[in-house]
Amino acid sequence: MKYLKLSYAVAIALLSHSVFAETPQETNPEDVMVVTATTNAVSIQEAPASVSVITNKELNRLPATDISAALENVAGVNISKSTGSEPKIIIRGLHNSNSANGNYTLLLINGRRISSGETVIRGAGFDLSSIPMSAIDHIEVVRGPMSSIYGSEALGGVVNVILKQPAEDTRVSGTLTYSKPGDNHASGVAPDADGELKNAKGFISGTLVPDTLLYTASLDVSNRDGWYPDDAGDNFSPLAEQKRTGLNTGLTWLASAQDKVLLDLGYTHDHRREIDTSASKWDNIYDSKKLTGNLGHQRQWNWGTTDISYFYEHAKVHENNSHPLVAETDMTQSNHTFNGKASLPVLSNQMLTTGFETAYTNIDNDRDYSDDRSVTQNAFYLQDELGITETLKLTLSGRYTHHNQFGSNFSPRAYMVFDATDNLTLKGGYGEGFKAPTIFQSSNDFSLISCGGRCYLIGNPDLDPQTSKTYEMTAFYHQDSWQVQVTGFFNKIEDMIDRDLENHVGSSSDGKYLIHYVNIDEVETKGFEYEGEFDLSEDFYLTTNATYTRAIDQSDKSEIAYTPRWLANANLHWYASENLSLFTGINYTGQQKDSDGNSLSAYAVFTLGASYQINDQWQIKSGITNLFDKRLDHTDQDYEETETGRTYYMMLSFDM
Repeated sequence: MKYLKLSYAVAIALLSHSVFAETPQETNPEDVMVVTATTNAVSIQEAPASVSVITNKELNRLPATDISAALENVAGVNISKSTGSEPKIIIRGLHNSNSANGNYTLLLINGRRISSGETVIRGAGFDLSSIPMSAIDHIEVVRGPMSSIYGSEALGGVVNVILKQPAEDTRVSGTLTYSKPGDNHASGVAPDADGELKNAKGFISGTLVPDTLLYTASLDVSNRDGWYPDDAGDNFSPLAEQKRTGLNTGLTWLASAQDKVLLDLGYTHDHRREIDTSASKWDNIYDSKKLTGNLGHQRQWNWGTTDISYFYEHAKVHENNSHPLVAETDMTQSNHTFNGKASLPVLSNQMLTTGFETAYTNIDNDRDYSDDRSVTQNAFYLQDELGITETLKLTLSGRYTHHNQFGSNFSPRAYMVFDATDNLTLKGGYGEGFKAPTIFQSSNDFSLISCGGRCYLIGNPDLDPQTSKTYEMTAFYHQDSWQVQVTGFFNKIEDMIDRDLENHVGSSSDGKYLIHYVNIDEVETKGFEYEGEFDLSEDFYLTTNATYTRAIDQSDKSEIAYTPRWLANANLHWYASENLSLFTGINYTGQQKDSDGNSLSAYAVFTLGASYQINDQWQIKSGITNLFDKRLDHTDQDYEETETGRTYYMMLSFDM
């Protein structure tokens, strides 16, 4: 079992390195490996894409119940935190705030697509909350279209959550978290909405049968009160109350020296209450239960490797919206995905990868559909990684997808990487992406009460898939103690889907007018990204990034609403002693437009934190988020965002 033992030796070495090690990062970019850009392991410096990596240590620096807090510090990424909805991950300005499911970022776990967005057409989503925070090893963020490998939804980019591998020796880790806003005097409208968060998470891995059967298990439990302070401004949008429990298990069977069989099971229960601040006090209740399962087989052949898997995802959401015109209902979505890939080295400087995917989705929603709805997609892709010379590499890929409703799509991609010197790498390329309309956007059986009860939103079967064409160019330079990367990008998106609020397409039997979804002719986003990491000394480490984005609707030359022109982040770490480290950070959001075209002012949010390693196994963290209590609701501007006020937190972690 030499091959599999070697791969696990690497994983175990990573896991055995304590997550408490607080030392300046001196990582050579050639040693940081990523898999999302090609599905094969490649160094981040040589990856044919713009890729960022969030480590486990970065992910656990702040109190959080999902990955969105860590993603805020990634170049090119904007996290939309509006009312009770799940945070939306926006890459390079690609989003549509006026359209349900108007997101263009594909979310993966270990390379597997997760999506239950069809269950909740209004209100919160539940995909982020189903990710087991305690089991995450790292996160890879690819900016730019990846439909040439991953298909629909990968139009703006991909977020791939890589989970921890099982270790041969038993490993146990966990964290207890408590946080509460400083202004915790809840409003009389919602006296229990003081924003308090209590979270516990744990992870264990080890061996059931030596050299044969390994296991992992994780548990995540969180209880977050809603937040509605007594000094809420007129445009305040309260944060939803959330109670969540997640359990995930995995088995790895080393069947032979060449074969590995994987079985993963997961269950998440997420209960949310959205607080209504209107005079009628209509609270919305969403109760989600999600079950996932994956069975896979990986084999090392004499000629290469194969990887096949079947993934099942079932989500059931109970919605109790107390608005008198919205009926209580249960909504379910079932996803069945069967995929496989084969990678084979053709020459010493060439790797071919081919793969397929068959996906079936079924929706059951008696309130908003007249009947069950389902879609089927079949896809095939081919990728060629070619080393033209020792310093010049070309990656070509293309994916053919057939959708049973919208026909066929081909998404090509070409990317070149040139090592100009030992320290300077230039890379760039062209790619196309697409996103098929959702079932509810395109179904003539769909009808949703909308417009505050004045209209019905119906599906439009004549919609076209949304497509994009993207160009980007990157320069990456590094020395022993610092590295800088600058990327320019240009996206042209055609047939973006939005609600047509101006033109009515009929009337219902009860006299309400009808609106539907339409394709917008063209949207352009362009800009640049800067990333820098600096070991200032043995004790100080600085990370910085900045993103400039212009997103324009070409039909009227207007800016896309809620797309900041500038995003910037900086984090300074001080390793004061062997056991004590401190950090301070800033998240800057630049000027943007609201839905009426009015300018919204720029703002910044500061964070301060400390970490103390008690011994080899225990660590305590404490700090303040939103240090200067920046409150967007205390302005007269119509921000879509909700920024929780100054919040104090404490975390106790162990790793044994």
